[in-house]
Amino acid sequence: MPVDPLYLNLDGKRTWRVFENLINNAIKYSMSGSRVYVDLVQQEDKVIIILKNISSYEMDFNVDEIFERFKRGDKARNTEGSGLGLSIAKSIVELQGGRMNIEIDGDLFKVTVEFIK
Repeated sequence: MPVDPLYLNLDGKRTWRVFENLINNAIKYSMSGSRVYVDLVQQEDKVIIILKNISSYEMDFNVDEIFERFKRGDKARNTEGSGLGLSIAKSIVELQGGRMNIEIDGDLFKVTVEFIK
Protein backbone atom coordinates (compact mmCIF):
# COMPACT_ATOMS: atom_id res chain seq x y z
CA MET A 1 0.00 0.00 0.00
CA PRO A 2 1.29 3.48 -0.84
CA VAL A 3 2.36 5.61 2.12
CA ASP A 4 1.52 8.97 0.55
CA PRO A 5 -2.00 10.03 -0.45
CA LEU A 6 -3.06 9.03 -3.93
CA TYR A 7 -5.19 11.31 -6.11
CA LEU A 8 -7.22 10.27 -9.14
CA ASN A 9 -9.70 12.30 -11.16
CA LEU A 10 -12.77 10.07 -10.72
CA ASP A 11 -16.43 10.46 -9.87
CA GLY A 12 -16.32 9.69 -6.15
CA LYS A 13 -19.94 8.64 -5.82
CA ARG A 14 -19.80 6.21 -8.74
CA THR A 15 -16.38 4.88 -7.80
CA TRP A 16 -17.67 4.24 -4.27
CA ARG A 17 -20.50 2.22 -5.87
CA VAL A 18 -17.94 0.11 -7.78
CA PHE A 19 -16.08 -0.90 -4.65
CA GLU A 20 -19.25 -1.31 -2.63
CA ASN A 21 -20.51 -3.76 -5.28
CA LEU A 22 -17.18 -5.61 -5.46
CA ILE A 23 -16.73 -5.93 -1.70
CA ASN A 24 -20.36 -6.93 -1.10
CA ASN A 25 -20.06 -9.50 -3.89
CA ALA A 26 -16.84 -10.89 -2.40
CA ILE A 27 -18.42 -11.16 1.05
CA LYS A 28 -21.63 -12.71 -0.27
CA TYR A 29 -19.87 -15.43 -2.28
CA SER A 30 -16.90 -16.09 0.02
CA MET A 31 -16.43 -19.35 1.80
CA SER A 32 -17.66 -19.08 5.38
CA GLY A 33 -14.95 -17.78 7.73
CA SER A 34 -12.66 -16.64 4.91
CA ARG A 35 -11.38 -13.12 4.31
CA VAL A 36 -11.56 -10.60 1.51
CA TYR A 37 -8.15 -9.15 0.66
CA VAL A 38 -7.73 -5.69 -0.86
CA ASP A 39 -4.42 -4.42 -2.21
CA LEU A 40 -3.52 -1.10 -3.82
CA VAL A 41 -0.56 -0.89 -6.18
CA GLN A 42 0.69 2.45 -7.46
CA GLN A 43 2.68 2.42 -10.68
CA GLU A 44 4.12 5.35 -12.58
CA ASP A 45 1.14 5.75 -14.91
CA LYS A 46 -1.67 3.86 -13.19
CA VAL A 47 -3.22 2.66 -9.97
CA ILE A 48 -4.28 -0.96 -9.55
CA ILE A 49 -6.76 -2.17 -6.94
CA ILE A 50 -6.93 -5.92 -6.39
CA LEU A 51 -9.66 -7.74 -4.45
CA LYS A 52 -9.28 -11.45 -3.72
CA ASN A 53 -11.45 -13.96 -1.92
CA ILE A 54 -11.98 -17.68 -1.67
CA SER A 55 -15.30 -18.36 -3.36
CA SER A 56 -17.82 -20.82 -2.00
CA TYR A 57 -19.22 -21.39 -5.51
CA GLU A 58 -17.73 -23.05 -8.55
CA MET A 59 -18.23 -21.25 -11.84
CA ASP A 60 -20.49 -23.18 -14.18
CA PHE A 61 -19.86 -20.78 -17.09
CA ASN A 62 -16.99 -18.98 -18.82
CA VAL A 63 -15.33 -16.19 -16.81
CA ASP A 64 -15.93 -13.76 -19.71
CA GLU A 65 -19.68 -14.19 -19.18
CA ILE A 66 -19.51 -13.00 -15.58
CA PHE A 67 -19.96 -9.35 -16.62
CA GLU A 68 -23.20 -10.08 -18.49
CA ARG A 69 -26.26 -8.52 -16.91
CA PHE A 70 -28.33 -10.94 -14.82
CA LYS A 71 -25.71 -13.70 -15.24
CA ARG A 72 -25.55 -15.89 -12.15
CA GLY A 73 -24.23 -19.37 -11.54
CA ASP A 74 -26.66 -22.14 -10.69
CA LYS A 75 -25.79 -22.13 -6.98
CA ALA A 76 -25.79 -18.30 -6.82
CA ARG A 77 -29.40 -18.13 -8.02
CA ASN A 78 -30.54 -18.93 -4.49
CA THR A 79 -28.73 -15.91 -3.01
CA GLU A 80 -30.09 -12.40 -2.72
CA GLY A 81 -29.29 -9.99 -5.55
CA SER A 82 -30.13 -9.17 -9.14
CA GLY A 83 -27.00 -10.29 -10.99
CA LEU A 84 -26.21 -6.70 -12.03
CA GLY A 85 -23.42 -5.77 -9.58
CA LEU A 86 -20.36 -6.80 -11.61
CA SER A 87 -21.84 -5.49 -14.86
CA ILE A 88 -22.57 -2.10 -13.30
CA ALA A 89 -19.14 -1.96 -11.66
CA LYS A 90 -17.35 -2.70 -14.94
CA SER A 91 -19.42 -0.10 -16.82
CA ILE A 92 -18.59 2.60 -14.25
CA VAL A 93 -14.88 1.74 -14.33
CA GLU A 94 -14.77 1.83 -18.14
CA LEU A 95 -16.74 5.11 -18.33
CA GLN A 96 -13.94 6.64 -16.25
CA GLY A 97 -11.23 5.31 -18.57
CA GLY A 98 -10.33 2.30 -16.43
CA ARG A 99 -10.26 -1.44 -16.89
CA MET A 100 -11.69 -4.26 -14.82
CA ASN A 101 -10.66 -7.90 -15.07
CA ILE A 102 -11.63 -11.09 -13.27
CA GLU A 103 -9.47 -14.18 -12.86
CA ILE A 104 -10.61 -17.44 -11.35
CA ASP A 105 -8.13 -20.10 -10.28
CA GLY A 106 -9.92 -22.96 -8.56
CA ASP A 107 -11.71 -21.33 -5.65
CA LEU A 108 -9.64 -18.11 -5.78
CA PHE A 109 -11.67 -15.21 -7.19
CA LYS A 110 -9.59 -12.15 -8.10
CA VAL A 111 -10.85 -8.80 -9.39
CA THR A 112 -8.36 -6.26 -10.73
CA VAL A 113 -9.37 -2.64 -11.34
CA GLU A 114 -6.95 -0.27 -13.09
CA PHE A 115 -7.20 3.50 -13.39
CA ILE A 116 -4.81 5.73 -15.33
CA LYS A 117 -3.32 8.54 -13.25
